[in-house]
Amino acid sequence: MNPVLPSRLLKPEWTIIPCREYGPIDIAPEEIVQPDGRLALVPGVLNRYVDAKFIDNHLRLSAKGVSGLIPLTNRIAIQVRPRFPLRSLTQMVSVCGYVPTMLPALRDYQPTDQWEDWLLDVMTDGLLVALDTIILKGLFRTYHRRTETGSYPHGRINSTTTLLRSAARGINHRAQYSWFERTADNAPNRCLKAAIAFLHNRYVNAPVLKGSRERVARLAEGMRVLQNVTLETPLVSLHDPQVRGISPLPTSRSYYRPALDLAVAILTGRGINLDAREGALSMPTLLVRTEDLFEDFVRISLQKAFVNHQYLSVLDGNQEPGKVRLYEPLDGTEKAFFPKYEQVAASTKEPDANPDIVFRLGDGTHPLIVDVKYSNVKQYTDRSEVEQIVLYGHRYRSPIAMTIHPRRADSKDGLHVAGRIGSIIVAQYRIDLGAEDLTAKMEEMATKINHLIASQTSSAFPALQVPPAPA
Repeated sequence: MNPVLPSRLLKPEWTIIPCREYGPIDIAPEEIVQPDGRLALVPGVLNRYVDAKFIDNHLRLSAKGVSGLIPLTNRIAIQVRPRFPLRSLTQMVSVCGYVPTMLPALRDYQPTDQWEDWLLDVMTDGLLVALDTIILKGLFRTYHRRTETGSYPHGRINSTTTLLRSAARGINHRAQYSWFERTADNAPNRCLKAAIAFLHNRYVNAPVLKGSRERVARLAEGMRVLQNVTLETPLVSLHDPQVRGISPLPTSRSYYRPALDLAVAILTGRGINLDAREGALSMPTLLVRTEDLFEDFVRISLQKAFVNHQYLSVLDGNQEPGKVRLYEPLDGTEKAFFPKYEQVAASTKEPDANPDIVFRLGDGTHPLIVDVKYSNVKQYTDRSEVEQIVLYGHRYRSPIAMTIHPRRADSKDGLHVAGRIGSIIVAQYRIDLGAEDLTAKMEEMATKINHLIASQTSSAFPALQVPPAPA
């Protein structure tokens, strides 16, 4: 269940409290506790996006592993930042095709030239909210000069034209006159109607998904409200100064600006920057579960880096063919020398060995097993994480077991080797997610891993001695 605010996607004047993933939230208990002792949090937030615990007889709130702007109460929101230095969140989302979680609360985003398909619902909902405001406060109308010739003039009579075209020909019962007519058929409304028509067509002709029917109905209502506005072909209004924000809108119609910015972005195929803290596009707030995104980003980056490798495959250990059964059956010889025993009976599915990333050679062996951990590492990897990856290493009979982590601000990135546990070399790799060129950092990691595997691999696979081509 997503958090539900009392008003439909209205943007309140929140107090914004900054915090980090898994970090404490600096908020006074009286701000979140009702007189009856219950927490006054937005429904769906507790346990999903924040934790509440009593520590030393004090109520403490802490953020969970989700970054973004999260409404906490009707007037307080938390701005959760990733726990590690991270510069390229937008790039990571794009590489993975990750779809952020959309919450019913608005925030501003910076536009970019990169469009992603998952943005359609987000931008549509943002435009519909802005359209609700326009319907509530009134359409932007302008005065257009109209001219006609007739026997019942009103407005201003154009004397010169009347004399030249009518009186000179002996027509004394007709005159040319002009007046100013107030109309909603102007560039800003034409731009809005074009965006609404575009979205309505997309949703009507797309598979029916959750929320689609409501969006179609609300878009149709928008078309009805703008029924006296011309539906442009081509989109001339996109060049209008008021639409582009070059010329200001009247102060009384400033509420048009968010709708126009979104309409232009939709019609020109623009995306958003998830890394910027401010922007001009007002849309539903987007949350990123950074831990899941980091795992997907590392796996997909390595798969792209090794895609043309002749002998080596990079598999997802969470699904076949990457994952295997944790327990192997005993062979006949082993059973013959065992005393009488009972096989362990499990009422649930037999457990799997499922490391995040599995490197597999053409002969079916596994030179490297990797688990991606979104955890703080400055020296040795946490004991439980080491035990898990070494277990996987033994199951896959891999000579090297590695954990991959984001780099802390106070630690060095790159390859680090802890030593050997039995027959398995235990290593870790720290990725600098705050690097200016994250793509280059991922290519550097792929090259290091390739050399690491080559150092343990038989010369029967000479292709492993050559670094993989960049993605």
